[in-house]
Amino acid sequence: MEKKSKWKLMILPASLFLLAFGLYAGYTMWEKRGHQDFGSDSSNLKNGGETVAVFRDDSENENLTVGRFIREYHTKYNDTLGWGRIDSVEWKDQREIASEILSLLATVETDNTALQADFDTISNYSRSIADGSKDKKILLQLHRYFHDLDIEFNEYNRTSDYFNVTKYKDPENG
Repeated sequence: MEKKSKWKLMILPASLFLLAFGLYAGYTMWEKRGHQDFGSDSSNLKNGGETVAVFRDDSENENLTVGRFIREYHTKYNDTLGWGRIDSVEWKDQREIASEILSLLATVETDNTALQADFDTISNYSRSIADGSKDKKILLQLHRYFHDLDIEFNEYNRTSDYFNVTKYKDPENG
């Protein structure tokens, strides 16, 4: 009888371990699926199968795609401003991020007027922050632009929020 009760006592911790491991594995797979790298062609933004934006060949960012650029800066804004962090902004870090954005956008080429308008707006906001503005509303708008473009470019689906601030809309998303 004592052997049976020891065996039953071991089942509970083993079951809990397996459940925790399964939840962790499932969450990890869900995270990766929500932010996949769709390859260089789709990461340059497809518009009915046509590439809409690319980094100039002569730029030092030859391996960076427009889709990856959008995803990386959306992630930076999530990490530095999201989940209430906008209430305690590290302005030096935000000026560095804005300067990086300006440098990269200077090497993007696109014939899509809506996308160019979004990049121009992002550049203007970034320039304001890089020049020393401490306006949290500008940071919020920058984050929203990258958020919505991440949805349009990379099919980012980890949220139901959509701010509808961008002029560019992926024709496949309607």
